[in-house]
Amino acid sequence: MHLAIASTWGPTDTTRATLPFLHARAAREQGDSVTLMLLHDAVLLAVGDLAHEIRACGPPELGPIFDALVADPEVTVIACKPCVVARRITEDQLHEGVRLGTMGDYHRAIRENQATVSNYG
Repeated sequence: MHLAIASTWGPTDTTRATLPFLHARAAREQGDSVTLMLLHDAVLLAVGDLAHEIRACGPPELGPIFDALVADPEVTVIACKPCVVARRITEDQLHEGVRLGTMGDYHRAIRENQATVSNYG
């Protein structure tokens, strides 16, 4: 199965920001592939090592989970290009392994993989 996850939560709500990554990790533990689309403030999590500063109330720290997901060849992490541009983030500021994309790329991942869709936002 392929899971497509969209998230809008960023550093202002650390628990909500962490949940989609926990979902993606659980999917990978079950052998599923994942497309994770970061929208709105979630793109901030892809800037440098900011994910390592996210500590939710209850769930584990985001940093190691984020790093493992972006390094996994069965996971595609896409940062919304218009959201990145609006926040004046440059592509070279993004964490290695995160690519810029659009909702068209997200939709394509859903269609081509007959994905199950999950939204956090």
